[in-house]
Amino acid sequence: MSKEEKVKKPFYKKWWVWLIAVIVIVAVSSGDDEEVDTVEGEEAETESAEVEENNEEEAEEVSTEEPAEEEEPAEDKTEFDVGEQAELDEQVVTVTNVEKSQGSDFDQPSEGNEYVIVEVEIENHSDETISYNPYNFKMQNSDGQIEDIGIITVDSDTSLSSGDLASGGNVSGTLSFEQPIDDEELQLIFEPGFWSGEQIKFNL
Repeated sequence: MSKEEKVKKPFYKKWWVWLIAVIVIVAVSSGDDEEVDTVEGEEAETESAEVEENNEEEAEEVSTEEPAEEEEPAEDKTEFDVGEQAELDEQVVTVTNVEKSQGSDFDQPSEGNEYVIVEVEIENHSDETISYNPYNFKMQNSDGQIEDIGIITVDSDTSLSSGDLASGGNVSGTLSFEQPIDDEELQLIFEPGFWSGEQIKFNL
């Protein structure tokens, strides 16, 4: 070999070999980044799908739940006991006492009957003046007979009269009826007025 002849460089020292190596490295790196982005995108899509599915399931559960039943309003009470206040047309009525009597020397019930004397109190809870009257009260017995108050003198000093009550006023008095002896199903009926059509009852 002549000294003047140049020695060839090994191929891996040539410039185009390094250029190819750089291009390959860059290409591999780009591929890895795209793969990471793809994986992250797939994970995000999966999470979004799971959230949407959960929301749909919750919506289905809500839609399939039976609506709560509405509570029916309680019916107005129409029967009361002795000592219990009852309100009708803004009048509060209370039966405060019940007594039985065989009358007096001048006034006695018919055979098999007795006098039933009921003490009542009336309060005006309205903003206007109201009228009260003993004939707003009747009594019903176990035979279903409904009777007005009687003309009885045993309670003449305490009997309820008729009149007017101002707003917030009250009045009390007794009502006398003639009924079968020891009738355990007696009821006092109160109707606030002839045209009212409403009534309440007191179990005596």
